[in-house]
Amino acid sequence: MKDNISFNVIDFIPYGKKNAISNEELAIRLNTDKRTARKFVHHARVKGANICSTCEGDETASYYIPLSVEEAMPYRRMQRSRIASAEAALKPVEDFINNFSE
Repeated sequence: MKDNISFNVIDFIPYGKKNAISNEELAIRLNTDKRTARKFVHHARVKGANICSTCEGDETASYYIPLSVEEAMPYRRMQRSRIASAEAALKPVEDFINNFSE
């Protein structure tokens, strides 16, 4: 994806949690499918865009640019929880690899 394309996605994302735009509506406005819209959001986030979402999922994801720390905190908690869950799921494989190579 080109940077200028992915960063244009923030032009379609409203400020404030109460104004959040659904992934479905974002995809319509971007004239693309929901999966590609999520990819644009992810790419913009990786490049530094401060985009929060109310939920990660195909049907329920809603995006917004936070207006306060309070609006950013739920997204941070959700992502931290996902990271912890992924690390817990990875642990048995890590243990196997570490024990196998000894």
